[in-house]
Amino acid sequence: MNEKKKPGNTSFSLFIWLVIILLLVSLFVFRFTPSMANRVEWSQSQFEQYLKAGCIRSAYVTPEQEGTLTVSGEYVFPAVKVTAAPHNGKKQTPTAVPVKDLSGGKNTNSGAVSAAKNYYSVRLLKSEALMKELSSIPNTVIREESWWKTYVVPALVGVFLIGFVYFLIGRQMRNGGRSAMDFGRSKARMILPGENHKTFNDVAGCEEAKEETKEIVDYLKDPLKFKLLGAKIPKGALLMGPPGTGKTLMAKAVAGEANVAFFSISGSDFVEMFVGVGASRVRDMFEQARKNAPCVIFIDEIDAVGRSRFSGIGGGHDEREQTLNAMLVEMDGLETQEGVIVLAATNRADVLDPALLRPGRFDRQIVIDLPDIKGRRQILDVHAKQIKLAPDADLDTIAKSTPGFSGADLANLINEAALLAARRNLEAAGEAELEEARDKVCWGRERKSRQIPESERRLTAWHEAGHAVVNLYCEHGVPLHKVTIIPRGQALGMTMMMNDEDRYSQTRLEMLDSMTTDMGGRVAEEIVFQDITSGASADIAHATKVARAMVCAFGMSEKMGTVQYGERSEHIYLGRDITKNESVSEETLREIDLEVKKLVDDAHKRAKEILTSHKDNLDALAEALLEKETLSAAEIRELLGLPPKAPSAPLFETEKKEDNSEETPEQPSITVTVSPEDSTPHADA
Repeated sequence: MNEKKKPGNTSFSLFIWLVIILLLVSLFVFRFTPSMANRVEWSQSQFEQYLKAGCIRSAYVTPEQEGTLTVSGEYVFPAVKVTAAPHNGKKQTPTAVPVKDLSGGKNTNSGAVSAAKNYYSVRLLKSEALMKELSSIPNTVIREESWWKTYVVPALVGVFLIGFVYFLIGRQMRNGGRSAMDFGRSKARMILPGENHKTFNDVAGCEEAKEETKEIVDYLKDPLKFKLLGAKIPKGALLMGPPGTGKTLMAKAVAGEANVAFFSISGSDFVEMFVGVGASRVRDMFEQARKNAPCVIFIDEIDAVGRSRFSGIGGGHDEREQTLNAMLVEMDGLETQEGVIVLAATNRADVLDPALLRPGRFDRQIVIDLPDIKGRRQILDVHAKQIKLAPDADLDTIAKSTPGFSGADLANLINEAALLAARRNLEAAGEAELEEARDKVCWGRERKSRQIPESERRLTAWHEAGHAVVNLYCEHGVPLHKVTIIPRGQALGMTMMMNDEDRYSQTRLEMLDSMTTDMGGRVAEEIVFQDITSGASADIAHATKVARAMVCAFGMSEKMGTVQYGERSEHIYLGRDITKNESVSEETLREIDLEVKKLVDDAHKRAKEILTSHKDNLDALAEALLEKETLSAAEIRELLGLPPKAPSAPLFETEKKEDNSEETPEQPSITVTVSPEDSTPHADA
């Protein structure tokens, strides 16, 4: 909407130029104007007497009207020698008599030559004799009579200064500067149809959202088709989803596909330091949009101005509410017009005002959730076109091992792989670079330079081997992916499990196997070293969390039954601890703690049985880890003499019926060993 601002601060430049002009004018005035500190006004008779006495040192003669002069300059009072007449024929000694001060007592230097300069000013009647006497003064400047110097030059100087200031102010306004009366103008940036090159081909991983927005695109391309059927296109669509899922990219793709004007603004741009600016900017934005209809208005982070007006404790925010009221009226009021589609994005839809979400304003709420396994594969394909990939790069494996990743995370992963390949002086990024980039994004960079005592290194090897062996003999566990004892982040080693597909729910047996795998590291320490360390803190925390969820939330405990415990009544605008209300008695809480402990103890006991019966596999795997540091699942199965895992089908060859649940996909099961010296456990990913 506004023109693109040129670099530089115009207001500051204007201030600098005004200061320079004032300094130049002041210098001119003080340079050519006598000082007013010791300046006295004389009459014509006083001036003539001082002129005859030789007190005038300089004179600047300026003609005024016809027959009138203005004279100014410097004067002094030198001592004058006076010789008295002979008396009785005797010659007397000359005496020095000072010139009489005719200034009325204003001069304090009479009778002696003043060290300071004294100035005078007088108006005289012009005469030939006077001009002759003035010409005899050594430092006399007689200015010629010139009406244009007297009147025209000062006028031209004033006009020049006014014009220069007007030029600077006009230039400031043309460069997009904002005056005090211009704060109400909208800050929305208008992107013309030819400038936006984003299309639906650039958006991957959210097919349902693209289908819903395609109707808006069809209306913008051919509105007559909808009008003939009497259909009304949605006036607005709210894009909701976690950060990094592509909400802004989707809005750009809608405008690019429709090839219409696109107004982009952030919710925080409406609120300024002045009252009423936000509402004025909303009105100005919609006015400009109607002039360029059909068009798309995109408001990013609309929760900055669209929060509910029922604020609870603490009162409201009048300025923000005025902005919200103006937006409500512009979207669906008395003077609304068709052809303006409003798209908004937020990841806090729960705090938006209900009036903003009703039909007629934001008719549709389009959820752009974290991508599923196929969506991640498509997103990887889009970003992989920007780099060079080696033939051995397997994007299917990366897509399977990154549940919970957003589109921004996957783009960062591909970029990290390209950077790693460049550091290794490779021509293309391969499978090793993609795996390393994924691990770096999830858990941090490898710390091979970290000096680890051999005793702790052996402890880490048996700890991770315990996780891996228990996982291999758990029928319902998540399949093993790889094991490493290379430090990464805070962890000294890790065991990674990976599903072949996204999982949106877990069975009771799967949760029990997950807790058993968590206990594998601690049990291995007990069996091999006859001691335990603090390295299993993260494992214990994860197992306890799973057990408590089974008892309190999922109803998977026979003793506690299918009852949800720990239900809370919370308000989204208040502190959660303020409104926390546990509806469970102390006796029930004690029973819950006992049941959680029983589940964890059972998992510990089961892990001990598995490792005791397969101790030879545990030792063999630990020794191999000490030698190679990192082993894949295929290498581990070959080492232990287990049958290889059946290969999974490619993602785009077989269609699977997927659950439409909106729950977040299950994260991969990761067991992390924390250094015994580190008291802070590393959270499970």
